Amino acid sequence: MNFVIEFYRLREEDGAHATLDRVPLEAANLESAIDIAGSLFHTLAMPQIPDHVRVCDWSGRELYAGPVSGEEPIWP
Repeated sequence: MNFVIEFYRLREEDGAHATLDRVPLEAANLESAIDIAGSLFHTLAMPQIPDHVRVCDWSGRELYAGPVSGEEPIWP
C-alpha cells in the first residue's frame, strides 16, 4: 500500500501546525508504515524536532495521528 508520513509541529493555543517533512512510502500495511515512521523520526534531518506525526493513505485520508514525546514517538 502507498502511504504518506507527515512530521509536524503543533501550536496548542490555536491548533495551527507547521509541516516539517512529508515522506511518501510503500508498506505492507498501516502497522508497517507506523514502524517506518518511527525509524524515519530518528534518521531524517528536519529543521526542527517534530512533536506530532500523521500517516495518511495516498489520497490524503488520515489513518493515524499522534504526538511525539521527546525523541521517542508514541505509537499505538
